[in-house]
Amino acid sequence: MHIPSVPLRPSLDEPETSEGRWVLLVTELKGRLPAMQKLFVERVQAIAGYSGDSFAVEELENSAVVSIGLILNSMAGEEHYPRMVEFATGLGARRARQGVAAEALMSAVRLDFPIIWSTLLRLSTPADASLMASRAEDVWRVVDDYASAIHSSYLSTRVAMAQQEAGVKQEFISALFSAQGRHVETRERFARAFDVNVDAQYAIAAGKGQRAEELRKLAAFPTPSNPIFLHESADYTYVFWPITELKFGTLDALPTGVATIPCGVAVSADGLMGLASAARVAAALSELTKPTDHAPVTVDKHWARLARTRLDETGVDLRALLELQLGSCRVEELERLRETVTCFLLNGNVAVTAETLFCHRNTILNRLRRFKEVTGIDLTVPTEIARVVIAWA
Repeated sequence: MHIPSVPLRPSLDEPETSEGRWVLLVTELKGRLPAMQKLFVERVQAIAGYSGDSFAVEELENSAVVSIGLILNSMAGEEHYPRMVEFATGLGARRARQGVAAEALMSAVRLDFPIIWSTLLRLSTPADASLMASRAEDVWRVVDDYASAIHSSYLSTRVAMAQQEAGVKQEFISALFSAQGRHVETRERFARAFDVNVDAQYAIAAGKGQRAEELRKLAAFPTPSNPIFLHESADYTYVFWPITELKFGTLDALPTGVATIPCGVAVSADGLMGLASAARVAAALSELTKPTDHAPVTVDKHWARLARTRLDETGVDLRALLELQLGSCRVEELERLRETVTCFLLNGNVAVTAETLFCHRNTILNRLRRFKEVTGIDLTVPTEIARVVIAWA
C-alpha cells in the first residue's frame, strides 16, 4: 500500500479546531467537484494528444470526476490512499495502451494541483491563512503521489507493450527463415509489420563471436531510410536489409557499418522468399574470413576462396598440386614466376603487368611461357586461369 510521505493529521502544535476546519474546507471543496471537473476537461482538451477526436469528452469527464474526488478524499484522510493509488495505476496503464504520449499525460496530471488549490483558496477566508500554509505541502504531496502512481504504471505498461511488440515482430522475422518463409502470407505479414516493400531484394550478413556482436550493435540503430533487421540462430547472428540495386547478383555498395565488418554477406535475388538460402551462403562465407580481412567476404569478390575451401573439403588440393609442379624451379625463379602470375591474374594484360613490375613486355611473356612449361597451365585460357586463381586464393 502506498502511504503519504507526510501525515495528513494535525501536528502536535496544530489545534484540533484547525483539523475540524480543514475537514470542513475539504467537504466544501467536494461540493465544487463539478466545476473543477469542467475546468479540468477544458484544459486537458487544449493539450496536444488529447485534442480532436482522440478522446471522447465523456471519458475525460468520468476520469476527471473520479480522480479529483479520490484526491480530495485522500486529502481528508490517508485511509483513502489505496483506492486513489489503485485508480491512478489503472489510469496510467489505460493511457499507455491508448497511445497517449508521456509528456501529454503528465501535462494533464499536473493540472490537478492548480485546479484544486485555486478552488481551495477561493473557499478559504483570511483567518485560514495559517491553516492553508501548513497544509499546502500535504496537498501537493497527495497530488504528487497520485501523479507518481500514474507515471510508474504508464512506464511499466509501455515497457511491457514494447517487449510484446518486439516479441511479435521477432516472430515475423524468424518465420522468414523457416519453411513458412516460402508462403506469401508470411512475407506480406513481415512487410506490413515493418513497413517495407514485400517485393524488394535483400542482402544479408552473417557472423560469429566478435563479428556477431558488431552486427547486433549495427541492428540496434536502424533508421526509416536505412532499415536493418536482426535474426539470431543457434550458431550465427544475421542482419539483413532491403537493397535498391542488384547487378548480376552482386552488391555495388554496403550500408555504413557493414562495410567494415569481416563477416559473410550474400544477396537474395528472390527477395524475402530466398532469404533463408542467402543466409546459408552468408554463413558459409563468414567461415572464410581471415585475420587480415577488414571488409565482408562476398561471392563476388571471394568466389575463388570459397571454391578452394569446397574443393579442399572434398580432398582436392589444387594448391598442393600446383606447388608440386613448381617444385622443380629454383627459389629465385619461383618467386619471379609467382609475382608475375599473381599480377597478371589481377589485370589480364601483359603490358599492364610489365609496367606494374617495371619489366620489359618480353620478360613477362617469357615468364608466362615458363610457367606453362612447368605447370602445363596456359594463362591465356580462361578455364586454366581459374585453376590458378582458386589454388592461390
